[in-house]
Amino acid sequence: MKSYLVPDSAEQGYSAIMRRRGNEDGMFHDPAPHITTVYELFQHRVNLSPNANLIGSRKFDPLTRKFGDYEWTSAAQAAELVEQFGCGLDHVYQKHAPAAATTSDDSGEQQQALGIYSINRPEWLLAEFAGFRSSKYSVALYDTLGTDSIEFIIEHSSVAVVVCSIDKVPKLLKLKDKLPSLRAIISMDLFADHGKNPVALPFTVNSTRVLHEWAKSKGVALYDMSEVAHMGISSSTPPRLPKPSDLCTICYTSGTTGEPKGAMATHASYAFSAKSGSVAVPCDNSVYMSFLPLAHCFERNIIYAGMVNKGCTGFYSGDVLGIADDAQALRPTVMAGVPRLFNRIYDRIAAATLYGPGLSGVIARTAIRQKLERLEAGHGTTHPFWDRVVCKKIRQAFGGCLEVMISGSAPIDAKVLNFLRVALAVTFVEGYASTECNATATVSLYDENKAGHVGVPNPGIEIRLRDVSEMNYLATDKPCPRGEVLIRGKSVFSGYHKDPEKTKAVFDGEWLITGDVGQFNEDGNLKIIDRRKNILKLAQGEYVAVEFLETVYSRCSLIQNIFVHGDSLQSSLVAVVVPEPETFLPWAQKITGNKVASFAELCKNEQVVGALLVELRVLGRETKLQGFEIVREIHCDSVPFDIEGNGLLTSTFKLKRNIAKEYYAVQIQNMYAKITKAK
Repeated sequence: MKSYLVPDSAEQGYSAIMRRRGNEDGMFHDPAPHITTVYELFQHRVNLSPNANLIGSRKFDPLTRKFGDYEWTSAAQAAELVEQFGCGLDHVYQKHAPAAATTSDDSGEQQQALGIYSINRPEWLLAEFAGFRSSKYSVALYDTLGTDSIEFIIEHSSVAVVVCSIDKVPKLLKLKDKLPSLRAIISMDLFADHGKNPVALPFTVNSTRVLHEWAKSKGVALYDMSEVAHMGISSSTPPRLPKPSDLCTICYTSGTTGEPKGAMATHASYAFSAKSGSVAVPCDNSVYMSFLPLAHCFERNIIYAGMVNKGCTGFYSGDVLGIADDAQALRPTVMAGVPRLFNRIYDRIAAATLYGPGLSGVIARTAIRQKLERLEAGHGTTHPFWDRVVCKKIRQAFGGCLEVMISGSAPIDAKVLNFLRVALAVTFVEGYASTECNATATVSLYDENKAGHVGVPNPGIEIRLRDVSEMNYLATDKPCPRGEVLIRGKSVFSGYHKDPEKTKAVFDGEWLITGDVGQFNEDGNLKIIDRRKNILKLAQGEYVAVEFLETVYSRCSLIQNIFVHGDSLQSSLVAVVVPEPETFLPWAQKITGNKVASFAELCKNEQVVGALLVELRVLGRETKLQGFEIVREIHCDSVPFDIEGNGLLTSTFKLKRNIAKEYYAVQIQNMYAKITKAK
């Protein structure tokens, strides 16, 4: 058994409690007990290796508009910047927002919110740590929330000061009339030297002058980070360091429905999560490439966990499509992503290897097959011959130094996971958690050679299952207990900000209710098998878990995005699909016999759409879906689901189901009309 089931811990309606091997007593064996807050974690990292690299980004040339090598800030330099900017922040708050505060705990001590609004970059982390120096808590903002949600978050969390990239300044000033709490904006990009970042290129001396005049007319103080740091240099302030029980951050879930919920977590909680993660995924002296949104706890926790063991972080250049180029420059040892990204990486590598032409294709297929057999036999991800002949070239696409890859946010297809394990010759772990537990719950073991599960509990975390009788998932099921996943441990959040009712609804005593349905596999791993939320009831009474079906249908190599829809007035399911251009284009051109047809044209071709529907139906039957779970009609869209364009995805690449329903309302109506006509 890869995990430990606590004897006699099962109760009526609940499974036994699952713990990690080595933590059978339920205690967390703390590798760094002196770290009780995230600020102490930062100081720990500085003290470990003050002259070593800590945070870096690629140098941008405003003339050629190209990125060069990574430039690094050492831990000691970062500590100096944090001290200077932290002192300056104190002056900004004292001058412009002395009354802005929220109650931290029952003692009545007050903390202030610091808003941070930009894509991932060194200044993001520096601003957060500088805020921690004076017990401020971070509140992250991001464009994918939409204007209404940004307004809601700033006012809901009483944000008076926002540190942001310069391109966000006009957005905030436009909203100022609806943001009475906002008093000061601090630009990460310097007004006098704004060409170091692509987002700052449009801002000339004249336009920054206009920004200052605009801010003044709105009653908002406008600074850049250098100005604030000089305030701190000119007049230092005594630090007011956070206590473990103090609020560390309010992480607003982007949400697929309704207003964002503000998940509150303490410094003790995040410090625990970092240390637990550093034990579960040990990566000493790691070089991590950061591109998943820092606004979410998953990305921050990976960076925090790396800092426990001397890790450094290189930030991407701002364009997800350029990640491969960033990796070539950084040569990371650790990368994290989400299934949607890894599916695309798989498609690209598989197209050049598994489906490659001629002798090179034969060699690549042989290499991957033999390495998969070796993995299945428990001999790891490496091969003495094929790694030198085939996999070395694949690894070079990511800099050639990758050791560990981490997947989170949603279940990853087993075929994709094991393929990437052997093709890249890396340790590839899959984790499971949520915002409400700081992205810290379970992760697969380092020596894992099977896929299709999310591993075992992190050190110090407990998991159990609760009956979901209406879906026929019971903790007493044999041979594998099934039920709703509950989580207990120090990573669990304090509750939703200003929302005691929703807080109460997600707890069963001390246990966090996840809404996910899991099973304890016979080997001791946890497997997520369903979702209690997003369950549809069709007209004839069948319950359908649409997220599960989307995961199944996404296994089709022709599919990039899919949205499965049904409702209680209809007896069947329909779906909107966005094909994967690299695989779909040659396949569709072969069907039509038209080798010059465009991607958009082929997505509208009835013959092609019909053939794609057949592919999905065949896949549904092969995976043993019920008849009512197989989609009856599809609509092909050539425009991918995305975060900023059509706004169909959250910043963690989850589908906004209600938004998608409205966005494709006409297409859904047409698909059901077609089904009705065919009866």
